[in-house]
Amino acid sequence: MRRALSTKKNLVVALACAMLCTACSTAWVSTLDSILAAGAPALINILQIVAVANDQPVNSNLAARINADATAVETLAADFAKVSSESAPGICQQLQAAVSAYQADQQLVLQVAQVSDSNTQTKIALLADLVAGTVNAITAVIPSCQKAASFRSIKTTPPPYSMSTFAAHYNSTLVAKTGNPAVDAVTPKLKIRQHSKLVQVMTFGRLQ
Repeated sequence: MRRALSTKKNLVVALACAMLCTACSTAWVSTLDSILAAGAPALINILQIVAVANDQPVNSNLAARINADATAVETLAADFAKVSSESAPGICQQLQAAVSAYQADQQLVLQVAQVSDSNTQTKIALLADLVAGTVNAITAVIPSCQKAASFRSIKTTPPPYSMSTFAAHYNSTLVAKTGNPAVDAVTPKLKIRQHSKLVQVMTFGRLQ
């Protein structure tokens, strides 16, 4: 009887550990998704501010590129988390390349984010610095391609990165007055969400 109870206890512990490891092994994917969900729109917002400040259309090609590259990173991250050991290194390299493309998008935004109004230019620089933090966070949570098959399930603790804190700082900087009426009128409409869609639904929209 004791042996049976001991065996049952060991089985429960083993199953619990297996479930925990499975959940943790893909925790970085969820973290990455949440970062991109705020980071990509935050980057595109800069393009919108530049367009308003310069009284010109938004660079829609670059905005579309940012969205496409962010989607590619999300898709490849999900694929990497579930592929076979044989396929993992190849998918990991594709993922790293997609992240590099997304990083390049940020540099392209900085190249075109030039306005004559000094206060608006300062706002753009501050927002760009905040967005750069999200890019760094993305690279930090993705496993290395070396020994990818095993490492992807070992990196169980993504570095702490609070998207609600990022959103609060970003939105605060976003709505700070520049003295440019056109810019100050549009920035409140560009605020990014501080909580996930699930949280928004569960709180009936009270938490944004």
